[in-house]
Amino acid sequence: MSLFEVTKHRIVAVKFWGQGKHREAANEYWEAFKASPSPTHELRYDTLHGYTSMLRKEQTNPDFVVNDNDMNNMRKIFEDKHELRLFRLEAALTLGINHYSRSERHKCEDVFDRAVTIGERKPKNAKQEKVEQKQMVWGQQMKPMKEIMEDVLKDCKDNLIALNRNTKGSITFEPELMPDGTISQPARKTHHMPIGPGGTVLTEDEINNLIDVGGIHCDFCKRKGTKLFKCARCRREFYCSKECQRKQWTEKHHKIYCRKEGEFKPGDLVQIARLKNKPEFNNYIVCLLGRNTTAEGRYNTQMVGGVKGEGIMSFSADNLNHLRPFDCRR
Repeated sequence: MSLFEVTKHRIVAVKFWGQGKHREAANEYWEAFKASPSPTHELRYDTLHGYTSMLRKEQTNPDFVVNDNDMNNMRKIFEDKHELRLFRLEAALTLGINHYSRSERHKCEDVFDRAVTIGERKPKNAKQEKVEQKQMVWGQQMKPMKEIMEDVLKDCKDNLIALNRNTKGSITFEPELMPDGTISQPARKTHHMPIGPGGTVLTEDEINNLIDVGGIHCDFCKRKGTKLFKCARCRREFYCSKECQRKQWTEKHHKIYCRKEGEFKPGDLVQIARLKNKPEFNNYIVCLLGRNTTAEGRYNTQMVGGVKGEGIMSFSADNLNHLRPFDCRR
């Protein structure tokens, strides 16, 4: 590991990018990051950001696909407790954005939530505080690591808030001029729920509550502004106390609706996701009827309120997302 290797890979990365070879450019940025001579080298963050900025632009760059290696690279940095906080937050922001683009909203929420916790902690000691004041190359300037970290932390917080806000549309939307010169647009719903002739007992607000990721208040007493704990089994309900958790379990019947990851039961509402052959069905909310008895790992679904025996569609479990437990609808 040497500065020479870092510089060499960075130069090649820029060259590949200019040639439109975006995958090769990303790989070179990653190699440059791994070659950093020290955890606090002034080029280390700018090098990682060269890589992460490409991973975060997958949605606007059809020629670039974030692969499993990219995701594993980000997880390795984020989960490394010995890594500097700035780099853990940068990896978390990238992971969260890519989980969202894959319709893995609850994984996205979990990453952002943990990132905020990491970022809001005070430095453990004077040594860590001094390290986080070290100057890093950021674009065409030098900035203290702490200052860059605050910007990345804000992005994580804003994305965490938006996970709930963007399912409800915008009631009091005020357009604003964005940094790129465009005008901001109202938030749009990120789901569709076709209703059959049988109708549904759910209101629009209740549907939105189920598609949200939660975590803005206690799901039992609705208390805000306090530390919240997740249900250890489903990880989709939030409580401010053991007492509220107990009451939600019994009085609001969370014990009936609690599902661990990958567990589905007849009557569950699920969201279709990650379909490549029929992407027009992605984000649709449907009712799960049960296992497909002729195809292992698949489930039969139907639109909510559909006519019995009609319009049944089968999907792999990998293409179905849990919503929040049904007791969170109110």
